[in-house]
Amino acid sequence: MRRYYFCAAALLFFLSLAGCEEDVAGPTGVDEPFSLYGVFNPRLLMQTVLVAPVEDLLFPETGEALDAVVTSTDLGSGKAYVWRDSVAANATGQLDHIYWADFTPGYGSRHRMEVVRSDGEHTFVELEVPGDVRVEDSDAGTRDLHVRVLGVADEPFSLVRIETVYEVSFYHVNASDTVCATPRRRYAFSQKGMEEKLDRGWEFTTDLNLLYETMRSYYHDDTGINFRNPTQDGLALLRLGLEVTVGSFEWDPPGGDPADGRLLAQPGTLSNVENGYGLVVGGYNEEATLYPSSRAVADTPFFDFIQRDGGDYCLGTL
Repeated sequence: MRRYYFCAAALLFFLSLAGCEEDVAGPTGVDEPFSLYGVFNPRLLMQTVLVAPVEDLLFPETGEALDAVVTSTDLGSGKAYVWRDSVAANATGQLDHIYWADFTPGYGSRHRMEVVRSDGEHTFVELEVPGDVRVEDSDAGTRDLHVRVLGVADEPFSLVRIETVYEVSFYHVNASDTVCATPRRRYAFSQKGMEEKLDRGWEFTTDLNLLYETMRSYYHDDTGINFRNPTQDGLALLRLGLEVTVGSFEWDPPGGDPADGRLLAQPGTLSNVENGYGLVVGGYNEEATLYPSSRAVADTPFFDFIQRDGGDYCLGTL
């Protein structure tokens, strides 16, 4: 699937820092012992955090064990975990110390993580895992689709990544089986920056018509299929989806995109670590299917093949 936004995986971007500036570990000549980068994810059975000593380079030269004891505590239940070290080569061949622990943090839970060196120096961070969310959408029979991402509880959260995802195929009115015979493609478009804060979440409005010509061009490039008559052929809209990364509230830098890995090259710009550098937050990915009304799709050039109520035209159930 194409993605037309700055390419930094929202839940893993701090684990792919090889292309960032070397001072991401912290400026030289400072006493802070460690940099930490990671996400506590309530949808994973195992949690991972990158731990690096604050040196000229973020990445260690060898795979020798770090002089570090890593623990975390659930501040609600009081349950403590001892994290284990593993060494992995990243895309450049440099070595990362990825610490891991087998547990699943609860939605809305708070945690304290500590990394202690043998001389007593330590780095720590406190973080909150965002609560669960639900997605709603509505329209007034026009191409403007209103989407809301709402917290199930009252805890605030940020939306680190927001994408609408169109699944489309070619359709010709005089050959209706083309919608099933031609390739399906998925195109994702960032909506980041369009969202507005609500009492219990976020809301944005997307124009279903706005990117139609762009997608038609992409589809032609991907498949070689030509569009000759806009009243006779075009893109069939099979599914419309929403994909977001829900993050803890502190995962929200002032004046910047929180999924932009370049922010990590400036220590302190996006950091919640005490006596050290980096970012450890809570977050997870959420996906939902959106169902614009038939009238809303009719207000666009799309041919309406939305699979509402589990139906599928190509299976004879729409």
